[in-house]
Amino acid sequence: MIGKLRGLIDLINEDKCIIDVNGVGYVVFLSSKTTEFLKNFPKDKEASLIIETVVKEDAIELYGFAREIEKIWFSELTKVQGVGNKVALKILGFFTIEELAKALIQSDEKSFSKISGIGPKLASRIVTELKESPKKLGVDINFEAIEHNKLPDLSNNALVSDALSALENLGYKKSDSLKMITHFIERNSQITLENLITSSLRELSKNKF
Repeated sequence: MIGKLRGLIDLINEDKCIIDVNGVGYVVFLSSKTTEFLKNFPKDKEASLIIETVVKEDAIELYGFAREIEKIWFSELTKVQGVGNKVALKILGFFTIEELAKALIQSDEKSFSKISGIGPKLASRIVTELKESPKKLGVDINFEAIEHNKLPDLSNNALVSDALSALENLGYKKSDSLKMITHFIERNSQITLENLITSSLRELSKNKF
């Protein structure tokens, strides 16, 4: 079983990528958010993906995630009858983890029904069966900076999450990375993920924090 892959991203399509690990190319299925994360990842740096290996009668499929919490939720979502691997990826692409937890806690069936492949009955089943999952899985919807009211909205939550994951994958400490990410977002609230990662990398390499 494959649990993690680290290598250069050779090719990215809408729902999958090829990651080159020591000359071997692995096809990995992705959510739309993970796809965007990889598109903005420095092309000359090795990316690290947490992998869920799914063994079928006629195939072995790899599903990749930028964060461990996404893999955990992938497994949780697929416990619901009617939620297959591809539907679970659509859900993770539609919501941030924080938004997903909120939708489940509030039994927001309408939000789930907006996702292709999910009808009213399945949406109802998801919120009914997974209502307690955010508490059970210990979802932390507040990063340290957000807890201090520096990043108050969900759009910034997602930006912080993706940038933090990229910097941690490159070996930087979470606390140092968060300080740097917060620094640049406070200076420019409209900063793109690519610029945020690049700027943070440049400053972290100077060991200012």
